Amino acid sequence: MGSFRKIALAAAVVTASAVSALAADIIEPPIYEAPPEVSVPRAGGWYLRGDIGYSHMAVNGVSYYQGAVPNPILAGFEKHDVDATWMVGAGVGYQVNDYFRVDWTVDHYFATDFNGSSAQNVACSDGTVGAVCSYSDNSQLGLTTVMANAYFDLGNYSGITPYVGFGLGGAQTHWSGLDNQEYQVSGPAAAVFASDTHNAKNGWRFAYALHAGASYDLTSHLKLDAGYTFTHVDGGSMFGFGNLSGDAGVQGYHDDIKIHTVKAGLRYSFN
Repeated sequence: MGSFRKIALAAAVVTASAVSALAADIIEPPIYEAPPEVSVPRAGGWYLRGDIGYSHMAVNGVSYYQGAVPNPILAGFEKHDVDATWMVGAGVGYQVNDYFRVDWTVDHYFATDFNGSSAQNVACSDGTVGAVCSYSDNSQLGLTTVMANAYFDLGNYSGITPYVGFGLGGAQTHWSGLDNQEYQVSGPAAAVFASDTHNAKNGWRFAYALHAGASYDLTSHLKLDAGYTFTHVDGGSMFGFGNLSGDAGVQGYHDDIKIHTVKAGLRYSFN
């Protein structure tokens, strides 16, 4: 009987220990491991940029003085157009915070052809009765703009940051000399066809720009930037009086120049 009690007591102790261990396993709180710390770079700091783009330029109008000095008459070209061209640009900027940055840029628009006509279907200059002539006026236009720009970044979505912006600055025109040629359209053959060259008259104009686009994070320092820019350049002088006239001063003026550019480039941040 004594042995039986000892065996029963030992079994009870073992059973109680097993139940206690099981209860401890049940009520013991689970251990959670903290996720690894993610390092998020702060926005801010200086950056460099470079761009290349394709531009469509349009000149609103061309006016010129015709007739004898000192009382010439102001007339307008009957038609004109400007071909598309390429541009390259570079700049330096500063990322103020996640949503705002500024930069200073210099963009060069390569010379492209300007084709116009100062007069069409008029009497030929040599006075031949019944002879009808027109004039072609050909030049080239290039531009260099210097801008201070501000941009509003609209958040980062999987590495893509859309933005809008504006710029203020100036544009230097690069007109070439204007070649004026008379040619006959109809009637008896005219004896003389006039041709003359007008020296270019260039200068700085006020300009502003509107920007929209998006950048993509290639690395933590390098971004691919693609977008659209509209640039408006004020009008000004374009060409002087013809060399044959001997008159000094400005004869021709251009109106506002509008430039539509699609471009892509890289921005490298030093932060």
